[in-house]
Formats: sequence, C-alpha cells, structure tokens
Amino acid sequence: MRLFKCSACSKIHLEAGNVLVHFPSLERLGKFLNYLESIDPFHYASINRKKGLAKDIFLPVGDLAVNMAFTVAEFEELKRTVSEYLAAHKAEAHPPAGFGELMKIEWN
Repeated sequence: MRLFKCSACSKIHLEAGNVLVHFPSLERLGKFLNYLESIDPFHYASINRKKGLAKDIFLPVGDLAVNMAFTVAEFEELKRTVSEYLAAHKAEAHPPAGFGELMKIEWN
C-alpha cells in the first residue's frame, strides 16, 4: 500500500492492492483519514466475519455498488499510510474538516 502525488496530474494516488483511489488535494485526503478514524475495525470485523468473505471491513465507494475490502491488519495499514503521508506533507495541508459525505472517487 502506498500514497504518492502524480507529477503529471497533481492528484494524490492511493494504491491499495488492486484498487487505485485518486484524491484531488491533501484536504480531501485529510477528510478520508477522519472517516477512517471514525470506524471501529474490530466491531465490523466481528460482524462481517460471519459472512464467510476473505475481508472483514468494507468501505463504500461513492454512489457505486462497489466497496473497498480490507482485513483488520490491512485497514490499520491504510490508516497508518494515510496518516504518515499527511504528517509528511502537513505544511501543504489545510486542517481537515469532517468527512460529511461518502467518499467520491474520481475514476479518470
């Protein structure tokens, strides 16, 4: 899992397995981190474990019928990766506001 800023389009890209998420700004990435920190991964892992799927934590992807799926360890890695990236670039960032709405992913 990694985060990087594209020199061609200036978006921040999150690579998580075979999922690529684009964030237009550090502020938007900060909102995503606030959203991640509001989730209790162990609660959802306990509930979803009974479904028999390989992953236990599902994050909605905008209005699409698509979810990003993570194990607890992958989810914690996601939060850590986003947090560390923001910490390294905090001089560029504005203080993140509340998530407020489901994450809207730009697919192009």
